[in-house]
Amino acid sequence: MHQLIDAYDWIEHQDVVLTFAVVKGSTVREVVRAYGGDPAQSRLMTTLEAENAALDDPGFFRIQVSEHQEHVIALENNGWSGTVPGIARRACADGATFFSVHWNVNGLFRITEAAGSEVTAYFDPVRVDAGDPGDLVPDWATAVPFEVGKLRATSLAVVEQRTGVAFDQAWLAARLPTYRIPDPDVLAGGVEGGRES
Repeated sequence: MHQLIDAYDWIEHQDVVLTFAVVKGSTVREVVRAYGGDPAQSRLMTTLEAENAALDDPGFFRIQVSEHQEHVIALENNGWSGTVPGIARRACADGATFFSVHWNVNGLFRITEAAGSEVTAYFDPVRVDAGDPGDLVPDWATAVPFEVGKLRATSLAVVEQRTGVAFDQAWLAARLPTYRIPDPDVLAGGVEGGRES
């Protein structure tokens, strides 16, 4: 695991706030709908362009969703929809799997995992042993060396370990299909247990 973490050291030096989700067993259309977007309405944007578009559109975020091998990947620059349990459950309905990692400008981190509409992990990797109310820490998390100063790299390493998908640095500059989605708290507010793990 340490070797995999070291391979992602570059992310520690990037000025990016990110939620990265990997879905297996679903389609781009289904994932966009799960996030509250319209799959028929997309524009090609970089992560920076997507963030800037959202800043000019109060109440809405942008998400980049595309196919990668047998998976669907979803990138949110300065967004957190992929951390919301209700959205994770929607994205993995009908037997799909969902895994996301998130960090923000305030140093907060979140890992969310779901399968078949059931959340199986929802926790702050900095506080694995804290027993925080609402958190769901799976057994595999206790074996991961979450260290301050390496949390972004460790988060991406965990994604690769759990899903088989390696994060490609080129995605941060590539123009990817980008969708307008509602603020996740608004979307989750209309879903029973949307914010609960």
